[in-house]
Amino acid sequence: MNRFCIVSHGEKDVNHESAEEIKRYLENYDKCVKIVGNSTEITDSFQADMVIVLGGDGTVIQAAKRLAGKQIPILGVNFGTLGFLTEVERPRIRQALDAVMAGDYELEQRMALSCHLHSDREEKGHIAVNEFIVGKRDFGHMITASVYVDDSFLDTYVADALLISTPTGSTAYNLAASGPVLAPGMEAMIITPICPHSLNKRSLVVSSQAQIRVVIGHTKADYEDEAAVLGDGHLLGTVTTGDGIWIEKARETFDMVRLGEVSFFDKMRSKLNRD
Repeated sequence: MNRFCIVSHGEKDVNHESAEEIKRYLENYDKCVKIVGNSTEITDSFQADMVIVLGGDGTVIQAAKRLAGKQIPILGVNFGTLGFLTEVERPRIRQALDAVMAGDYELEQRMALSCHLHSDREEKGHIAVNEFIVGKRDFGHMITASVYVDDSFLDTYVADALLISTPTGSTAYNLAASGPVLAPGMEAMIITPICPHSLNKRSLVVSSQAQIRVVIGHTKADYEDEAAVLGDGHLLGTVTTGDGIWIEKARETFDMVRLGEVSFFDKMRSKLNRD
């Protein structure tokens, strides 16, 4: 590997001090290094052999969405609070770089999701690393949504929202909504209702090869339901009664650098059992 890009979150890596330190370290090995302040600078013409992300989970997610399908691995360094998606804690940057220079690391391929808000499946879909959410627009209102898996009717949910998550996103909003945790290398999708108006509505794990269709229904006869569709927390659009949303595994994947020092289960215990 000869070309590195460092994505440095400006508010967390003040004046890009850590990014500059990493740059000097890599340049001592005659590597070409570029520092960017935001993942939006990763364009279609972007070229690198590895991207080092300094920030929290949100920074890693945005970089992963930009790099999906490009076969450029991501090494996440935790400059945030939880940092579940990052591989390295801030004090261990130097040891992580030593391992990378020695080739002592593995790549873990992870799936993403694709979403279409319209029936025209030929248009480019939205990509999500963690989850898509189909939820109410107005506080105090619920939505009614019928869910189909491979055109087979699953169930109708009356809830605040429906969440469709990747294994990577299983430890995020899905976990907070009492959904199951999946190991990140798995190939599956999780359907989780958020605050369902029924005691027997629970999460369901389906194959990554399935296609999920969510159709907005009527909660009350005198007005149409209106729902917002979000991908990784960003508003993608709105849908109303009768509209459908198609969600499936994206063709693009992304690679995370694994150094092997801390397993997924070690990380889960240490980060999710905190007071």
